[in-house]
Amino acid sequence: AVTLLIKAAPLTILGSRKLPRIVEDGLKHLPVAVLSGMVVQLIMVKDGTLSFSIDDVTIWAALPTLAAAALTRNLFVTIAVGMGFVVIVRLIGC
Repeated sequence: AVTLLIKAAPLTILGSRKLPRIVEDGLKHLPVAVLSGMVVQLIMVKDGTLSFSIDDVTIWAALPTLAAAALTRNLFVTIAVGMGFVVIVRLIGC
């Protein structure tokens, strides 16, 4: 019940109101900011510590994935490129 209340409260309170333009513009970028933070943590944190290794395939997979995202701006293509790169590298044993 508490979880539902926390999630439903903003919709109930703000649902019928018009937000200021600056707030709407800021909220537009919220999903990208949250997803970016999650992805960077998944790539850079291993076993609870900051880890940057040249041998880590996820760091190398981030490069073509970012390029695909920038060039296509298509979520499906971006995910496919990232997953495909990791699968290929792990199959060839690098």
